[in-house]
Amino acid sequence: MNSEADQPLDNLRRKMLSPKRLAFQVFGFLLGALLLAYCIKIAFYGDTDWSRIKSASPLMIAALLGTGLLGTILDGLVFWGIIRPYHRLKVMDIQAVNMSAACMNYAPVRLGTIFRILYHARVDRVPLVPILAWFGAIIITTAACLGSVILATLIMGEPGIGWAIILGLFLALSGFGIWILARIPLAIRYAKGVDKMFGDPRALVSGIVGRLLVLGNGCLRMAIAAQILGITLGTNEVILLSVAALMMGFNPLGRFGWREATVAFVTAKFASDSLGGQDPLGVASQLALVESAGEALIVVPIGIATSIWAFVRLLRNRPVDEVTNSPEAPVEDHRPA
Repeated sequence: MNSEADQPLDNLRRKMLSPKRLAFQVFGFLLGALLLAYCIKIAFYGDTDWSRIKSASPLMIAALLGTGLLGTILDGLVFWGIIRPYHRLKVMDIQAVNMSAACMNYAPVRLGTIFRILYHARVDRVPLVPILAWFGAIIITTAACLGSVILATLIMGEPGIGWAIILGLFLALSGFGIWILARIPLAIRYAKGVDKMFGDPRALVSGIVGRLLVLGNGCLRMAIAAQILGITLGTNEVILLSVAALMMGFNPLGRFGWREATVAFVTAKFASDSLGGQDPLGVASQLALVESAGEALIVVPIGIATSIWAFVRLLRNRPVDEVTNSPEAPVEDHRPA
């Protein structure tokens, strides 16, 4: 029987797994499955050519899968870097939890978020409020990174030295703006603990720079997938498609199918001139499927293994003790004075 101290965690779990929310996520998964099935149909039965991927060099296939693994590792380092000034967690544990959560997000119900919360609360003994603030900080740094990349691309067009300067300027301004907001009393009042994550510049830099590296790795995977299929994409097109793919990871309806369909439709709409005169949506769907497979073929098998490890640790650990989750127990501020 759970103690009174476990009520906030149990209440959140019930809310996230409520029938209405579960129905919404299952509905999103079914729609995603239909979108994925449509992409597969036009990719395999449209005016497309799969001979290039059949003859692709093992080195290119290894590079594609390698970027899938590297992207998840970089994502785990972002989680580790943002929480580190507040709560010291083992980097390998964070990586295992991140890989498990990424794998679970392919399920009909997105269990990744609730799994992260349960694991870090019960195994790592991180209080609930900082965990939620941690996830909020991840979203904010992602938005700052993607917003800076989009603005730099809109202003400068094709990436170059000027594009890099503008990007660095926007990243610095967004980071400084977040750091200032984390010190304003009114913002702190409504931040629900996110300010504590950004009170230390190390966490802020880890989040923004880490997300930039995740996006850069996504661009590399997109470019490799295009190279395998013989598609010549411009650098700005690769960035656009990678931004779209990364944004779909935050889709409340789920990731499964939605990411592939988004990449396919965006490619057909904005990069049709690079598709060689073939069926634009069919070739775009090929690109979306190959790029997505580069991640899924790594994340799913490794994620299944790490999930077994994580669930064993969850079962071995008792619920969070009363002192950790008690509403009366103040959350220690680890920001430097």
